[in-house]
Amino acid sequence: MQHEISTIKEGKTMLLVPTLSLTDNVPPKNPAFFNPSAKWNRDISMLVYRVQASTKYNKTFADAICGVGARGLRTSVEVPKIDTVYFNDLNPVAIGLAKESARLNQVENKCFFSSNDACKFLNFEERDFRKFDIIDLDPFGSPSPYVDCVLRSVSNHGLISITATDTAVLCGVYPKVCYRKYHGFPIRSEYSNEIGIRILVSFVALTASRFDLSVTPYFCHSNLHYMRVYLRVEFGNSLANSVIQKIGFLKHCQNCKHRQVENLREQNLNCEVCYKKCNLAGPLWIDSLHDSKFVGAMLTQLDNVEDNSMGLNELNRLKKMIQICANELAIPSYFETDTIASMAKKSSISLDKVISVLSGNGYEASKTIMNDKGFKTNATSKEVMNVLYR
Repeated sequence: MQHEISTIKEGKTMLLVPTLSLTDNVPPKNPAFFNPSAKWNRDISMLVYRVQASTKYNKTFADAICGVGARGLRTSVEVPKIDTVYFNDLNPVAIGLAKESARLNQVENKCFFSSNDACKFLNFEERDFRKFDIIDLDPFGSPSPYVDCVLRSVSNHGLISITATDTAVLCGVYPKVCYRKYHGFPIRSEYSNEIGIRILVSFVALTASRFDLSVTPYFCHSNLHYMRVYLRVEFGNSLANSVIQKIGFLKHCQNCKHRQVENLREQNLNCEVCYKKCNLAGPLWIDSLHDSKFVGAMLTQLDNVEDNSMGLNELNRLKKMIQICANELAIPSYFETDTIASMAKKSSISLDKVISVLSGNGYEASKTIMNDKGFKTNATSKEVMNVLYR
């Protein structure tokens, strides 16, 4: 059966994609997979990779489960400091389209292609480059089966970017599945997406520590039905030993919405505010999800954009997101304006006013990239209610 193929432009890059992926509500896997709604995700990736490529660790890039190769092709074209790009997918039709797109963009000399299982591709010993400086992992569903292989294949000071699309699992709909796949328990709350990301980072960090590796989150975000984390990897058992200081539990009271970080050894499940029994999420990452220096470099990169191929609206949206991230408090949960209003049985207050009122009363407060109506603060839930609705 002959499938119709379309040529589209994303960023500065021409892509050959199955026409059905542009017209069907759910992009089909056959003849090859391409998700047009993930363009925003790929726009962010290009920004991250340009910042990473400005360092000396910038030679090789691997798109381990590439589909038609959209992310790897955009990297080839839009991040010229990356010397070599490897594409891999089990689907030979997808690899064929990626090859044709590479020729179309005149980057075939820096692109290499294989059709293999992701782990076999990542651990292939006869390749010129045994390890990759940047590895992109964007699987269907959970990335957990591939994390070991990614960590074994990344270079020292390299970057790994990992997508999870099983958000229902990480956000608490299927807690037993989450524990089986990520060795952590989620909870359902207004900030479940952040809990899910922190469980994912914790899983990668603990896996890395087995190999005497440590990870540092550069940037993490969620959108629609996916979560994505960008992590720097460093070799050394002393750094790996420090992971215990960054992994803990988050206690959440469903009654009064109080939440508190608990360490691995001292867990009191009673709420300090209303004394009800709390739910416990974790183990999860309790340190910062963003590196301030890296986020600052992302902002600088956006301010210096000369040829904006993504469009003005997308550029402004991305700038706004990174600006919020640069000022976001490193607190492992957030409140949502509508949830607080519902608890108070009052009308919701605008996010800007919430930040202003809390700051004016001596509390730290910031917006969060995790939720358009979310805010982070060092105030307790009771203090938030008293300040906003007294």
